[in-house]
Amino acid sequence: ALGAASAALATAAVRRPPPSSWGKVRVITLDVTGTIMYHRDPIAETYCRCAEKVGSQPPPVEAMRTSFKAAFKSSLERWPCFGHAAGLSSREWWLHTVRAAFSGAGAQYGDAEFARVFRSVYQYFGSLDGYKVFDDVRPFLEWASGRYCVGLVSNNVDRLVDNTIPLFGLHDHFKFYVISHEVGFEKPSREIFGKVCEEATAVLGEPVSPEEILHLGDNFAADYCGARAAGMAAALVSREGVAQYQTWLDAPDFEGKAEEEVHQVASLSDVRAALELLPPCAAA
Repeated sequence: ALGAASAALATAAVRRPPPSSWGKVRVITLDVTGTIMYHRDPIAETYCRCAEKVGSQPPPVEAMRTSFKAAFKSSLERWPCFGHAAGLSSREWWLHTVRAAFSGAGAQYGDAEFARVFRSVYQYFGSLDGYKVFDDVRPFLEWASGRYCVGLVSNNVDRLVDNTIPLFGLHDHFKFYVISHEVGFEKPSREIFGKVCEEATAVLGEPVSPEEILHLGDNFAADYCGARAAGMAAALVSREGVAQYQTWLDAPDFEGKAEEEVHQVASLSDVRAALELLPPCAAA
């Protein structure tokens, strides 16, 4: 999380006008976790509770907290983009990761027992219980989707857009999706943002250039710097107290990075307020 200090900066930042380049924007893309929704309960507590639910002895929560972070990073390094190149399904990738998390926390389950534990975990995160949508998201999407071509770009798996987003009734607002598990590239790479241009172009039926896209996300390296390095406009959504993932990613350089003042916002409502200061650009 960026913390209270960054949230205060975000609040201050929205009082200044948005960059003039935002006047060219026809397409808005959003990250998911930390931007649109968040885990309803901490992951470590959830894993332990799911194990206990099916009659297994869970490991200590603190041990699971440390082990999950290590297992998540290790799996992404071994099978990047959630197993895209290895041909792993999202379920297979998570099965390896969840098993490593429990094992690393000291819980040694036999195959049959682990199968029950894993299903409990996987079902939970495939349900409405697993996540909560930020309060500002629905009003923003309802407003933005009528004025811009709105897409989603995330380092995540196909189940996110095929199941989770529709479960929350958010899918009607998005016209395209770019997911690392499907395209084989992840933020902050130029390639995944290049796919964003391709998808927006296909949807709108005419060429879309990077400077016509505004990307919103909560990870400085993956979202803000990734989008800026690809030539897009960007805003860093700095929500207080929100957990960060993939904190090991390196922020790419882009022209003017050292001098640029990061455009931080505390909420998507602040993004709307900033965009409404500019003349509308017909795109939807």
